[in-house]
Amino acid sequence: MRLLRWILLVQLAMVTAALAQQGAVPPLPPITEPASGERLPGKFIWADLFSSDVETSRKFYQQVFGWEWRTIKQPPRPYGIFYLGEIPVAGLAYREAPDGGDTYGRWIHYISVANVGATEVGAEQRGGRSILKRRSFDDRGDFAILADVESAPFGIMHSSSGDPGDYRAEPGEWIWHELFTRDLRKAIRFYTGLFSYESEKDELIPEVMDYLLTSHGHLRAGIGALPTDTDTPPTWLGYVRVEDIDATLKRIQAHGGKVILEPQADTADGGLAIAADPTGATIGLLRWDYGEEAPKEMKP
Repeated sequence: MRLLRWILLVQLAMVTAALAQQGAVPPLPPITEPASGERLPGKFIWADLFSSDVETSRKFYQQVFGWEWRTIKQPPRPYGIFYLGEIPVAGLAYREAPDGGDTYGRWIHYISVANVGATEVGAEQRGGRSILKRRSFDDRGDFAILADVESAPFGIMHSSSGDPGDYRAEPGEWIWHELFTRDLRKAIRFYTGLFSYESEKDELIPEVMDYLLTSHGHLRAGIGALPTDTDTPPTWLGYVRVEDIDATLKRIQAHGGKVILEPQADTADGGLAIAADPTGATIGLLRWDYGEEAPKEMKP
């Protein structure tokens, strides 16, 4: 297995320390505008990038994916939103590099829940813990950042404006999420118990994922096993849909990023790669053909 190369830059201790640094939080815009009123518990609905160099991160993602930047809060603790057209795709927040480090970058992906407080309690009862306790904002809703039973960090959110609907991801949008973990059974028990997911063996990309998590008739995420001989900590990875893997990787390298996993002919028909941005935050790339028969709301 080559999963080790996918996430060499992930350092859980840095994640926890950096996310614990709290400053004034700016007004946060709604996830959906106009409000959808739709609730899709178990769906990944948002992503935040925590970076010690917001300007470098901003330029990188604009140049690589063509995301538009809209400033929400100015320095010294800047925050803004990336958009693809009129669709918000991610937030970017400043966090200092912990322990005297030079740079820090980390993506956190948020799962829709009916009640953030109750989910926090449920996670703790199942062996997880809170990294950032529940916070509430009128336009955004409630959110928190947790760690699972093997300390992989993830976010939870109850959006005040409703969740984005289930639809085909366009190039430049998030298309998939996967957990890399040491203990598959332990991870499956944690996430199926906490989010009422159903689990099944993967048949989409079995060389990458071991199990799929589903809810409300939709695929939500995958779970893959880390090699037994690696010290790499468990982590969640988000994938962005791209039209051309090779061209995207060239842009990533041209703008200061690194390729962690090159496309492999025997993995997703050469349509999957893993990279790191200039601050070390890891991101997946996936070229995916939905096919003419796939319904528009279907995700891989």
